[in-house]
Amino acid sequence: MQTIKFLPLLLSGFISGIIFYQSLMIAPSINKLLNDQDASLYLRYIWPKFFIIIGILSLFSFTCILIFNSNQNTAKILSILSAFFMLISYIAIPYMNQAKDYLKESTFNILHSGSIILTVVTLLMNLSIFFSWKY
Repeated sequence: MQTIKFLPLLLSGFISGIIFYQSLMIAPSINKLLNDQDASLYLRYIWPKFFIIIGILSLFSFTCILIFNSNQNTAKILSILSAFFMLISYIAIPYMNQAKDYLKESTFNILHSGSIILTVVTLLMNLSIFFSWKY
């Protein structure tokens, strides 16, 4: 039972690792290795899963904090915000894809920049859970 109290720390580390790996390793490699059409197909396949996985892990972390660590108010807020930001990013995907398909570059850039900002903020929130955790 004692170990499960620290599960949100592990989940935050896992979320941070996923974001670092996907953003720093996978996405840049795809754009260098694949032609534009194949890269677009792959990115449209992988990014929704990225946002869903992080959102689910964030919700699981929130639930664990709620049940086993009710005094961890900062971590509770950060984990639910993490899930919410990933939901927003997920919902924006079809609009981003449509803007890209219809060459609406300014709309695409706004939506894409927004999802990048939300992902970076999610990363920072999950990293900060380590610093705000009350042992």
